[in-house]
Amino acid sequence: MKHHLAPATLVALSILAVGQAHAAAPDAEQRGLNELRNTVINLLQGLVEKGVLTRDQAQAMVESAQKKAATDAEALAKAEEGAVRVPYIPQVVRDEISKQVASEVGPQVTKNVIDTAQSEGWGVPAALPDWVRRMRWNGDVRVRAQGEFFADDNIANSYINFQTVNEKGGIGKAGSSAFANTTEDRQRARYRLRVGFDTNLGGGFSLTGRLATGALKDPISPNQTLGTTSTRSVIGVDLAYIEWAGNSATGRHSLQVDAGRIRNPYLSSDLVWDPDLAFEGIASTYRLGLMRDDPYAHFAYATLGAFTLQENEINQDKWLFGGQMGLDWKFSGGSRLRIGGALYEYQNISGVRNAFESDLNDYTAPQWMTRGNTLFDIRNDNDINTNLFALAADYRLVNLTGNFDWRVAPGYRVTVAADVVKNIGYDVAKMQARTGFSVDARTLGYQGEIGFGTSSSNTAGAWRAYVGYRYLQRDAVLDGFTDSDFRLGGTDVQGYFIGADYVINPRIQARLRYLSGNEIDGPPLGIDTVQLDLNASF
Repeated sequence: MKHHLAPATLVALSILAVGQAHAAAPDAEQRGLNELRNTVINLLQGLVEKGVLTRDQAQAMVESAQKKAATDAEALAKAEEGAVRVPYIPQVVRDEISKQVASEVGPQVTKNVIDTAQSEGWGVPAALPDWVRRMRWNGDVRVRAQGEFFADDNIANSYINFQTVNEKGGIGKAGSSAFANTTEDRQRARYRLRVGFDTNLGGGFSLTGRLATGALKDPISPNQTLGTTSTRSVIGVDLAYIEWAGNSATGRHSLQVDAGRIRNPYLSSDLVWDPDLAFEGIASTYRLGLMRDDPYAHFAYATLGAFTLQENEINQDKWLFGGQMGLDWKFSGGSRLRIGGALYEYQNISGVRNAFESDLNDYTAPQWMTRGNTLFDIRNDNDINTNLFALAADYRLVNLTGNFDWRVAPGYRVTVAADVVKNIGYDVAKMQARTGFSVDARTLGYQGEIGFGTSSSNTAGAWRAYVGYRYLQRDAVLDGFTDSDFRLGGTDVQGYFIGADYVINPRIQARLRYLSGNEIDGPPLGIDTVQLDLNASF
């Protein structure tokens, strides 16, 4: 006779197997399981007595259940091998332990983790090549609205555009473009893009490179005028140099050497050097700290530089040599005084007239000029349409520069800047021999500026307003290297400028300037320039 187990019997057998697999449970659990085990045994005994099961069948069922339970227990033990048993801890106790650990261990653990992360380069940068991690990128975009307004008494075709004439080969060949615009107002939208990088090479060495917009033949303006039927702008190498810098053990002595196409290494204003002018050559600056306990608070410095202006395969190269000595003094209240005296010596830059029907001395004409310097024609032929103009003067400049950043009150400062230049290389006899007529020495230039604003210059809401005056005679400096904005560049100019800067956020700055310049000796030429700039940098 075939018998079927009732559902209650199956449940009882399962409970029995589970109870035996958990024989090591706590006492309360053990008592409950024992009661269930006894109940199942009694139930099986009753089924045997009723004839539903034989004793052998009941015994076999129990042994099968025990064997199944043992197998399951062995599998569970193997699965949990190596597991850590955590006793139950009340929430209130866990909260108290967390507070104690955070207060006693947290700061030190956090510092250790940060130090380890920095030393081992955790995160994505660690996966980058070494040369990438050594690089630091920077750049800026400046958008400018510019208005140029010419005085009513300016005379048309009164100023020759000598740069264009030299490029075209003569006044006659240049046609209508031989003369600069002196009467027609102009409004322009312009922009400047610069992208660069600095790379730490180790051992005090670093590498710097930068690209910028602008006409490739213009060394003093990276501006690009919009309105070219959307044709793409020209990009050129703006900076490219290697630098080495080192300090003595005490920090009182330091030396920096830059070689290549470098930034202006001298303390200066835009009276002599346009802010966008790069120097091609080598410069070295030595600094001496004047205080043993703080060598960077007060120091004297000396800068020497040698820069090639025009390399010629056969003829003489043109050079600029410059030296400057100065003082940098920082006051305890945050004020700062900087002064410098410089001598700049140009070699082989004056023109030499050609022999008849020769072009051997054409190289003596400058590759770049704007307006103002005394020039003479070095062409010597019978063609009245050909001309090539070169510098008539020699240039050896003595330049004194100073600026004082004075923290007059908490949160505010007054800035004062002054610059004086004199061309002591001007030789009247040489000038007359070259030009063929008597000329007066016009070799002095000076500029002053005073400003007021917030002490911080790179936080949101920072501002500064300023006003200044400029006087720059015809042959005081090279017209091709002085500021390109004031009266649209050049020398033989006097006038004033006012402006204001405002920091929208540390990466966005706005500037408004008004510049008004007039001639000193030449034909009437008054130009007022208004500039509104928005500069974004990273």
